[in-house]
Parts: sequence; structure tokens; C-alpha cells
Amino acid sequence: MKDKNPPPPIALVGPVAEDGSALRRYERPHEVIETTSIAAADVVPYDSLPEHLASCDLSPGAKALLVGLLRLGRTAIFPGGGAGIEYASLLKTATRPDHVALHVREASQYLREHRVDLLVVPGMSGYPVGAMYSVVSGIPAVLLKKQKHVPGADAARYPAGSFVIPSYTGEGDVVMSADLPAMQDIVDSILTPQLATQAGAETIRLSIRVAGADDIIDKATMSQAVSESALIVGKAALERFVAQHRFRTGDTRPF
Repeated sequence: MKDKNPPPPIALVGPVAEDGSALRRYERPHEVIETTSIAAADVVPYDSLPEHLASCDLSPGAKALLVGLLRLGRTAIFPGGGAGIEYASLLKTATRPDHVALHVREASQYLREHRVDLLVVPGMSGYPVGAMYSVVSGIPAVLLKKQKHVPGADAARYPAGSFVIPSYTGEGDVVMSADLPAMQDIVDSILTPQLATQAGAETIRLSIRVAGADDIIDKATMSQAVSESALIVGKAALERFVAQHRFRTGDTRPF
């Protein structure tokens, strides 16, 4: 019988936030190829696309985007996501106003009608279209940075709201993080006018409306991750705004 305690297990080093807590992790479902055959009558030849588009209910911008996708896209198998469509030459590695501009204007109008204050865009592939939405709508955007995390290689601490997700293109796990100083400056510019209109109020009410903007934001996993990250990052920025206001003015009213 040995007179020694067994050595403690060695903890795996994973990405952590600035406060030392483990980052939230999201798993992407792996898309599989549909094996059922498509009836010939259900296939729309590209040459007859205009007449089919004329009778469908898509918006003009969506129709133009679909034409571009059919013209420039191709099927592909992505290591991190499975079966999908490669559309880099439509939205990522080229700019095609003829296919995208009308859709961007429609999306921007939608964002303005819903009084969105801030866009959160996951990178890197979402940057081009997210930036287009931002510029055309006049709504500021925070572009989430994608970083490769090597377990045990460093003692990196990631900002609040960061999360881990497998790369769609097969680069392994990546950490998505917001630029907090940029986020804070945007939030301050949104909240300062709201605060100025409530000088005589007993209780201060502040609000920020955030929307996600990405080339694949309809993917459920990334949509959920961005939504939850936006809540955390936005709440932290709002709390810093309130704390700075109290420090400067001595205002003790409830927020």
C-alpha cells in the first residue's frame, strides 16, 4: 500500500473570459446531403428562371440576390458544417452591386423601420455584407473578431460576451469577440441623447435595440450565439455608461 495521494488531475486549458470563467461554447449541426432524388418536373432550368421569378412572392431585392446565387454559387462540402453552398464571389471575395445592392437597401429599410440602434456582425465572412448594411442604413455595427485559440499555448483572456464555435470552413474551434472600446463608444453615442431628454425624470430608462447581420445569420447556431453575445456585451457597455455618468455627476437616480 502506497503512502502517497494520487496526483491531482491536470485540467485542460480552454478559452476563458477576463474574469476567469469558461467561455460559452456552441456546436454546429453537420448538414448532410439529401439523398432523395428530385423529380425532373421540380427542377427549374436557369434559362427559364425569369418567368418563374415573375410569378413568385419574393421581394425585388431577394429576386436579384437569388439570381446572383444561382449564377455564382456552387455546392460544396465544408469541413466544419457539412453540405452547403459556396457563394464567396457573391458576398465575400467580390462586390456585386447588380446582385446585392437592392437587397441591401431593402434590409436597411427593414432595420430602420424596426428602430435598430446597433448591428452585431460575426466575422470574417459576415464583414462585407454587415458593413454594407451598416453604411446604407446609417446604423453602426460591431464586427466580432475571429481568433484561433490554441489550448495551453498562452494565458489569453477574452472580452466579456466572447464565445467558442467550430469554424464552418474547418479551421477548428475559434473564439468570437467584440472590440469592447469600439462597442463602448457606439453605446455611449446611443445612450447620451436618451439621458439628455430625462433631466427631470425620477427614474432613467435607457434602451438599445440590437440586430444580427451576417451572410449566414439564418443558421440557427450562429444566430443564437450572436444574440446571446449581444445581450452580454450590450449590458456590460450600458452598465459602464451608467457608472461613468454617476461618477461624473453624482446622479443617484435609479436606472
